Amino acid sequence: MTTELIEDGDVWDTFVDESASGRLFHKWDFLKITEKHTGFRFLPYGVFKGNELICVFPLFEKQIHGFNVLLSPPPLQSVVPYLGFVMGRRYDTAKQSKKESMLAIVAKDIKEELAALAPNYLAITQVPGFIDVRPLLREGYNARIHFSYVIDLEPQLAEIWNGFSSNLRTKLRKVEKNGYRLEKSTDLSVFYSRIAERFSEPEMNIPMISRTYFEDLFRAYPDELGLYYLYDGDDVVTGLQATQEYKIFTLWVGAPKITALPGNEYLQWLLLQKAKKEGYRKMENIGANNENLNLFKSKFNPSLTLFLELSREDLFGRIARWTYSTIASKGPMKRKVLAYIE
Repeated sequence: MTTELIEDGDVWDTFVDESASGRLFHKWDFLKITEKHTGFRFLPYGVFKGNELICVFPLFEKQIHGFNVLLSPPPLQSVVPYLGFVMGRRYDTAKQSKKESMLAIVAKDIKEELAALAPNYLAITQVPGFIDVRPLLREGYNARIHFSYVIDLEPQLAEIWNGFSSNLRTKLRKVEKNGYRLEKSTDLSVFYSRIAERFSEPEMNIPMISRTYFEDLFRAYPDELGLYYLYDGDDVVTGLQATQEYKIFTLWVGAPKITALPGNEYLQWLLLQKAKKEGYRKMENIGANNENLNLFKSKFNPSLTLFLELSREDLFGRIARWTYSTIASKGPMKRKVLAYIE
């Protein structure tokens, strides 16, 4: 096995497209744009067996006040909730014994590369469903469990509807009579103003997100990224949602409730119907880790899926994490410090 940095974006994207766990977050241009807007250096590692690429591992590195921080995903974690390494299609179709031997070898190569990079703080968050991180646990990594919501789109639409809470069904029936309409748009102005307003609140312990970051992403992925507005009968925006439409139809970034009417509920119902009509088998609704959103999102009767964050830190990493959690993440300081350590 050999580990090296990949320079060919087409090779990288082909691998991600063919893998079971590759997401749009893993695509080359998405990662390069994220590099540009976070200030972290993108390290596109690939693990090879002979000439065969069997794993890709996007890492982001930055020196922060003398500390070496290595992340996957990088900051803007509410926009890139997970990333981590991706195994290839040969792994996806292999028997369990073969999977474990392949994963052990990949983990060994990754371990050697990480040792050379010598991070003070390292965090890796795998995609939902990829739970075999035992080789990293054996190396002493700390594990933290996160959750996401997933709706199975394979049953008949009536069956999915009947799974909704009775309160939600009542709300949707009322809104349906009021002449609401859904429009896909390329206009980011209303979307970004709502997102920026929410992320500017002091309790949001995340870095600020620039409008140009979203503009670059939507320009790079016009077919895979969608932006939807819900208008009422008076042409007033009552809901908005950014989606990722790649392998899984994902409700990616939304906005808080805009009006007293259940616009967000109806918007998600319309998007669910759209996803099912277009042949998607699952719809993911990111945000299951936010207690304030659980009551709203659970009304759609989703299933919970988990994803795992692995982290390691030395003494200096612990100092950096303490500094960020007690000082840098408070109030206006978060506008000056771009870090993920939480």
